[in-house]
Amino acid sequence: MLDTRNPSRPSKTFSRSYVAPALQAHLDAGGSVDEWLAGRTPIASMARISADRLTGDAIGVGRQHKNNTRNAALHNCAVVVHYEDNNLTAAKREVERPAFLQMVKDITHGHEEETGIPLRGCIAVERERVYRLPRDFIAFQDALVMVGDGIFIEGSQILDLVNDDGTFIAGLVTSGTGEQEVKKIRKRTVRNAADRAEEGKSYGGPRRFGWLGASKDPYRLGNKHRNDEEWPYLVEMVKLRYGGTSWRSITATMRRKGVKTARGGNFSEQGVKFLVTNPAWWGGRVLNGELVTDESGEPVIGEWDHAREEDGCTYEMWKSIMADVRANRLHRGMKSAESITPPAEELRTRSYKFSGFLRCGRINELDEVCYSKLSGNKATGKNAKYGDYYRCGDPNCKGVGRRVAPVDKYLEGLILAYLDKHFSGTTPKVIPWRGAGKLEGLRNQRKSIKDSVVSGEAEWGDVHDILTRLERNIKTLENEERQHLKAEAKRNLLRGWSREKWEGMELEDRRAVIAQVITSVVVLPIPEGVSDKAPFNPNLLKISWRKERPATTEDQAPAGEPGSDAA
Repeated sequence: MLDTRNPSRPSKTFSRSYVAPALQAHLDAGGSVDEWLAGRTPIASMARISADRLTGDAIGVGRQHKNNTRNAALHNCAVVVHYEDNNLTAAKREVERPAFLQMVKDITHGHEEETGIPLRGCIAVERERVYRLPRDFIAFQDALVMVGDGIFIEGSQILDLVNDDGTFIAGLVTSGTGEQEVKKIRKRTVRNAADRAEEGKSYGGPRRFGWLGASKDPYRLGNKHRNDEEWPYLVEMVKLRYGGTSWRSITATMRRKGVKTARGGNFSEQGVKFLVTNPAWWGGRVLNGELVTDESGEPVIGEWDHAREEDGCTYEMWKSIMADVRANRLHRGMKSAESITPPAEELRTRSYKFSGFLRCGRINELDEVCYSKLSGNKATGKNAKYGDYYRCGDPNCKGVGRRVAPVDKYLEGLILAYLDKHFSGTTPKVIPWRGAGKLEGLRNQRKSIKDSVVSGEAEWGDVHDILTRLERNIKTLENEERQHLKAEAKRNLLRGWSREKWEGMELEDRRAVIAQVITSVVVLPIPEGVSDKAPFNPNLLKISWRKERPATTEDQAPAGEPGSDAA
């Protein structure tokens, strides 16, 4: 089942699908789907909320599922699968809604992909929970048509989206109107932001470090009044940078002092740079890539609390700091200076085989194992003769480094030996795509209609609309088939293994193979008293192999633990 949640990086924005709790309890007790349905029509419950105002507990979508389950019973239907997109808008084309897309696919084929539970339609508390854009309406309607008289229930009322009796046009108008309304709201928001900036009004949006957030009791505007606990640290960061301290050192200083960001996390270099280069601390503001100025060309000073004389932080200091920051790397919306062009070597993009897999094993300044990722770097200057190198870039760590060539040679040898041992002689196992029969049927139907037009049995005008929908449905299924084949190719990446296969792979494909074999490689620091120019020591690399092997015991010979290869 679908689940985009990441336990290591909790977020209130996610998509998932799961068997309806009542049905799941029946199945756990040994019952069957048909027994539980007892003649009722199986449908999906679609729940979506644009903005989770709480803490990501998905209370909003949970309430929608509860109402959908109750309303489905009014029409002799039963909710069998829950689909939900939490904290996701349906009004922006660039935003993908995984749960909605999965539901459309499952309805098209008449069953949930993993469990095989039948699906004949969908129920939602309102149509906007399912679609707002015309393209989503068309995709949803096509799915209902292809499943055969699919059901859509809005609230407690059945809407006929299958029979083209005007509902099709009404649906497009409704969703298109919603999209236009969203665009109008965006324009008003941009216009309002510009007006407020020119008037020097305080920033909106989430709370910024150094200022207090909004409050209802007592009433207080957000980002207007300084936070007395955080403000000294903001001033300290500005002064350190003005004095020539690197972003990395400033970040390490904040972490050692236990200073947290406005959201409660640890500071990163980009976070520090964001604060220091933001003109808000001296009272300025950036709009459309430029400082907001008055008619005389002087910066407009905002009405929010900003640096005072006793703070010792001035506009001139900010200009001095900004002069040392590359214009094309700013994160405050400043326009890049046309005269500044990056050096030729910075235009190159380099990729390294084990970047991201290597982890730093040094004890950092916080008395913790760093475990930050090592990235590949180009060797320059007097060190160019030693070749490119991997290096830890964490601000709290003195850094661990290794030359790329010996690391790649050693690890590649281990990985190839492991693949030879566990995957040579295995055979690929491709799971058939569930829509092959439906796609073939639509193609035959299209051919039959075209043949009838050629033979004169039917007029082109009579079948035009039918053919248009058929072409759209065929295109949708063909795209799904390509995605399925791509996923199967990835799943079978290691089966049928041979050294020739590795030699013919591009770097991206090799990294994909590596990701299926190892989880990480901890790079230990060079022991004290040993020169950093000493010969490469493979014992300082500690490999963590993946416990799950993509190949099963049915198609490979028994093998020992992979850890023995790294001893």
